Amino acid sequence: MLRSGEPSIIVLVVDDEADDELVAAVAREDHVPSENFGGLWGTGQKDGNWLVVFGLIQRGGGVERAWYTDNIHRELLDAILDVPHLVCVMPKEIAGDATTLEAMIPRMGGSIMVGVQHRSPQVAQVLAERDAQR
Repeated sequence: MLRSGEPSIIVLVVDDEADDELVAAVAREDHVPSENFGGLWGTGQKDGNWLVVFGLIQRGGGVERAWYTDNIHRELLDAILDVPHLVCVMPKEIAGDATTLEAMIPRMGGSIMVGVQHRSPQVAQVLAERDAQR
């Protein structure tokens, strides 16, 4: 989500149904960006294909989670590399069927919002390799 004059927001809809620790962490959060969590982007490979990963890390220890996707669109890579930005980790039961900005915004209160300040050199490499193949 692009916001004029403000950091963009990348929304990650995650399945926390079997993750009581993450459910509890989301329920406790009340600051934007979170004072208790940080996040970072990275990459990996599976079956020769690039993956993009977001890692959520509780400051001082505790909850650590990573979510991967191989559905990597140019817009996502550009948004990840545009720092600073916010990442909204939204449980899928809160996201429901929302797919538009208008539908997502009111649901963000039931999420963890973390600030990302540093550009991921790994994601920049994926983008450079994709551009070189064209």
